[in-house]
Amino acid sequence: MRHLARTYLGLSLPLVVGTVLLSCTDAGLKLNIKEDIQYVDNKLGVTGQFCTGPSDEITFPVKLLIVADQSASLQCTDAGNNRLEALNKMGSELNHMPNVEFGVVGFASWSKVTEFTSNWSDAAESLDLAGGPATDYQGALSTVLRMLEMDMINAGPAVRARTKYVVVFMSDGIPEPRCKHGCDDGDELPDSLYGVCNTDKNIPDSVYVDMEGLCPDYNQPEQIVQKIQDIISLKEFYGVGALTLNTVLLFADAAEVEEVCPGVEQFGYVREEAMPLLQAMADEGNGTFRDVHISTDLDFLTFNYDSLEAPYVLSEFFAINTSIIPSEKGLLVDSDHDGIDDATEFKLSLNRQNPDSDGDFFSDFFELKFLSRGFDPTDGTVPAIGCDKKQDRDGDGLRECEELFLGTDPLLPDTDGDRLTDGIEFRFGLNPLEVDVYDDPDFDGLPSGVEVRAGTNPLVFDENKVVKDRVLYSVVGGEPNEDSIKCYDFSAQGLSLNVPLPSVDGTTIKGLNRIEFYAQEEPLQMAGSRGRIWKACVEARYLGDTFKDPPSGRIEDLTPEYFVEIQDFDPDKHCMQLGASDAGVTGP
Repeated sequence: MRHLARTYLGLSLPLVVGTVLLSCTDAGLKLNIKEDIQYVDNKLGVTGQFCTGPSDEITFPVKLLIVADQSASLQCTDAGNNRLEALNKMGSELNHMPNVEFGVVGFASWSKVTEFTSNWSDAAESLDLAGGPATDYQGALSTVLRMLEMDMINAGPAVRARTKYVVVFMSDGIPEPRCKHGCDDGDELPDSLYGVCNTDKNIPDSVYVDMEGLCPDYNQPEQIVQKIQDIISLKEFYGVGALTLNTVLLFADAAEVEEVCPGVEQFGYVREEAMPLLQAMADEGNGTFRDVHISTDLDFLTFNYDSLEAPYVLSEFFAINTSIIPSEKGLLVDSDHDGIDDATEFKLSLNRQNPDSDGDFFSDFFELKFLSRGFDPTDGTVPAIGCDKKQDRDGDGLRECEELFLGTDPLLPDTDGDRLTDGIEFRFGLNPLEVDVYDDPDFDGLPSGVEVRAGTNPLVFDENKVVKDRVLYSVVGGEPNEDSIKCYDFSAQGLSLNVPLPSVDGTTIKGLNRIEFYAQEEPLQMAGSRGRIWKACVEARYLGDTFKDPPSGRIEDLTPEYFVEIQDFDPDKHCMQLGASDAGVTGP
């Protein structure tokens, strides 16, 4: 910024103009121009590197849904109930894995649902071994579709983005009944056993749950495959982490079946018909088909039940100087980083070096904002209820008592998931409960999130300032290493400095600016999932005009070890300090 002072022979400008117009002489009027140029060099640039953490298992649910054929024919193919032994073996092993939940859809002519539970024993109680008529594939798959969709809706976007659904469909035969459209299928598909394909009677809602209309197609291969496609489409529609459908054919030798159920000869050909259909179902479900001899193989349920694993990538990076407040009057000093400028604190008799002047564990900024709600930053006895949760466990800059009042999550630094922490949003007048970073409350054509990152005020019309004086970022990522750790070289240029006050006890010196860096990493290809927020800090000194430390205005070694997870960050321990002493930089 430059100030150009001009002196016109000691006269004011209007008088000069009048003198020129009224003068009768032709002598030229000479202007004696003096230039007093003052350079203000208050900009800082920071470069460094941030590295993500290694790939993690995302510790959110693996939901296993067993779709179990419970038709009467299994009393012949699996008279020893070996399938139940295999299921219980699997369940007892998976019970020891964190975040695994179990659900069951048992089917015959009906479909019975057991909602997801973390205890396999609770789910296993619904496995009915008595058996029922028919093997209604289509009805069972329709039930699976509804059950999964309802569970995804109830889970919410953040949870379902990390959830892995594994469906295992088990049967010993082909779907029955198989109806063709129309009531004239005659001898081609006799329906004397079930009596639903060629009837104009109403079918109860409790059986053949997907059969609609009079004499419809039902349990045809193309319908069953379409149901699988509908189930798998839930993954993209609801942003689910993973969804697979696996199939298992349970079979027994014809001699074994004949010994248990004399005269039942159809099992010799059912296997040959069932195999291609169940294989096609697994293919459509992006899963695995298994052909299992139920009397000898009890380890057929070893599918992949591990939690999702994904590498992390940098999703957000920006910096904020907490020692200044951008306003329509320019950059205001905020020596105690509480969100109130020093001049206002002095006017209100607040402590400009203490963010909580009255010591009641509500910040001055918080109490000033809610004066009409019974708060007072100068009186430690109000509000009368006081603050009994004084800590800030999520590291977002708000104490828990403040978060409880606001309705934000005291264990989640970014309640609304818009990549600005609750404390930053509150400081800048945004709503930490709503994704409002795309709003433009000051009507300057720039969304609030852009302004926060640019170092301007989202509530003040300052379009020209953003264009001319904004913070500029560059973030370039390298290739991940063998542990899926990816490092990013970054720079932030044009960070503004001002002249904060020194502390009374001498712990900080005059002109020390605190610039905080926020880096958020998220699991790759898991839209909507929350990652980790890391924080770093540098402190640079500025005393006005051209005096700053570092004199170059550049900090070039903000290395990965300075970044600390936000809930563990302590500025007194983790800031890179410049200008505080002749020692220069102190480590984290």
